[in-house]
Amino acid sequence: YRAPATVRTRYVAYRRGEFEALAKPSDDKVRAFYQEHLADRFTDVEEVRARHILVRVDPDADDDAKAKARTDAEDLLKQLRAGADFDALAKKRSADPGSAAKGGDLGFFPRGHMVPAFDAAAFSLEPGALSDVVETPFGLHIIRVDEKKPGGPRPFEVARGQIEKEGVHAPQERPP
Repeated sequence: YRAPATVRTRYVAYRRGEFEALAKPSDDKVRAFYQEHLADRFTDVEEVRARHILVRVDPDADDDAKAKARTDAEDLLKQLRAGADFDALAKKRSADPGSAAKGGDLGFFPRGHMVPAFDAAAFSLEPGALSDVVETPFGLHIIRVDEKKPGGPRPFEVARGQIEKEGVHAPQERPP
């Protein structure tokens, strides 16, 4: 133990040019990977970006309270169809605390994310269109769709860059 510790090292130089061809997957491998993972990685879901104004109605409310809430919602809808600013009206009148401060903006959401009646109304609208009054367990909604993303498979040329960047790996060969 009296001898000082020694370390031997060897260096091997790898030139990038020598290995780039090996590291880049062939076009056939990239296409095969794309086809294999088309459904689970390269298909976008249909989404909409919507705003809403909520007039809250307790599900156990009596008929008079439900009628008053419907009258309020229909009045809001008339104002909007007459040209009222949706954002301002949502900030002022919506009972949804999560979206009212943002002008009723719910952001993008995929089909099936909201309750069925809301979902059906939102996905049936074209951008810029207003729904009729939509009733859900949360109350009465007026919905405006701002934008739609159609969904479906991404073109191969768009996915190619992502595949090449991440690398083509069979499931058992993925790096840790």
